[in-house]
Amino acid sequence: MPLYEYTCGTCLNKFEKLRSFSQMDDPTPCPDCGSESRRQLSVFMSFSTDASGQTTPVAGGGCCGGGVAGCACSMSV
Repeated sequence: MPLYEYTCGTCLNKFEKLRSFSQMDDPTPCPDCGSESRRQLSVFMSFSTDASGQTTPVAGGGCCGGGVAGCACSMSV
């Protein structure tokens, strides 16, 4: 199940919640104050490790940069 990020509209608490894809935009009360929260856009980054073990961020890749079929970024909301 995907992990989604939410922010409370009242107390600005940021929290994560495991939900199915079909439930990602369902009402999600804040665990601190119980007010309505909004799902946030999550950004993913790919990393590459060279022969020496050095890890560096890589542009592209992942869902939005790697041409993955069924990517949520290409779905209309």
